[in-house]
Amino acid sequence: MVCCSTFYFQELFLTKSMGERVKFNLLPILQPGEKVLLVKRWVGFCTYLSSPNYRWSFSLPPVQEQGLYVTDQRVLHILHVFRLFTVEFDQWFEKKSNNSDTEFIKEVNTGRNLLCGPYLEIVSENSSKPWYRSRRVRMRLYMKNPKYACQIITEAITENI
Repeated sequence: MVCCSTFYFQELFLTKSMGERVKFNLLPILQPGEKVLLVKRWVGFCTYLSSPNYRWSFSLPPVQEQGLYVTDQRVLHILHVFRLFTVEFDQWFEKKSNNSDTEFIKEVNTGRNLLCGPYLEIVSENSSKPWYRSRRVRMRLYMKNPKYACQIITEAITENI
């Protein structure tokens, strides 16, 4: 009974917009048969640029925590707020999603910022133009060892995994 009620409650309050979902569940929603290649439980800081919007977020447990899942189909950025609700933002690999309203990854790079340290940069593009931002998104995830995450994503894009 509790499981059915929780599922109904989650579906009732689940919102989706341009690859972003808000939900009441700490676990990511994976597609059937989707294989997780990498889990980064800690992303210290994140910037999100899609003109004219510029957003940033940081991890400050237990108020806000963020992480990263890399699967064989997409990259999933997870943000937990007070461990009560979760915001997911997914960026898909080309030809892995049938939905036309999807962010597709175009570039993956690593770099280093003098103030925040090493980062993983993911550039994606949406096929339809949202009214509130541009089609192109540049997300920088500041974390330890971003080169390994970049390598996994690059291999998944070229389907060498």
